[in-house]
Amino acid sequence: MPDPLADLILTLGEPGFGPALMRFLHRECGADLCSVFAIEGDSARVLVAESAAPEASAFARIASLRYAQRYWRRDTSAVTALGRAHRAMQVLKRPAQGIRDIDYRHECYTEGAVLERLSLYRAGAPGIIANAYRARDTGPFPPAALHAFAERAPVLHAALLRHARLVPAAPPSDPLAGLSLREAQVARLTAAGQDQ
Repeated sequence: MPDPLADLILTLGEPGFGPALMRFLHRECGADLCSVFAIEGDSARVLVAESAAPEASAFARIASLRYAQRYWRRDTSAVTALGRAHRAMQVLKRPAQGIRDIDYRHECYTEGAVLERLSLYRAGAPGIIANAYRARDTGPFPPAALHAFAERAPVLHAALLRHARLVPAAPPSDPLAGLSLREAQVARLTAAGQDQ
C-alpha cells in the first residue's frame, strides 16, 4: 500500500490532491470528511472538500461552499483562531454542539450528521484553515487522533500552502450576467439579506 503522505506530496497542485488528503487524514486521525480553505482578505476559497465515503461526497462539497460563501466570517472560533495564528499554528477540536450559529450548524453539520472537527489554522498569504471531521456514526475523535493531527500539522500546512499557491483561484464570473438591470438589483439585494 502506498504511503498516504507520499501520495499527498505527489499530487500537489493536481486534481487528485483532495482525495489524497482525505486518505491521509483518514489514516492519520480517522477523519470521515475533510475541508480546506484559503483565506485571502475577507474571502474564503474552497481548496478541498472530500469524504472517505462516496455517498457523503456531495454533502462535503455543498457544505464547504456554503461555509465559504455564507458562514466563514460568522464562525467566531475560526476567525479568532486564525487571528491568533500569525506567530504559531493553532490546532483545535470543536464539537458540533459548540457552534452557536443555528443556520451554520444545521447546514454544515446536522445535514451531514457531522459530530465534531479538528482544525488547523495558520495566518499568511493565503491563510489556511484545514478541517478533519468525524461523523456521528463514527463517534468522537479519540485523544490519539488529536495528537496525530497536531503532530502532522506542520507538514500538512506546508503541503496545503503549496497546493493553494499552485492552484489559481477561478476567474471571477458574474452570476448576474444575462439578467435585466432590475433583476440584477433584486438578486443583489436578496443576496445581501433583504427580503422585500
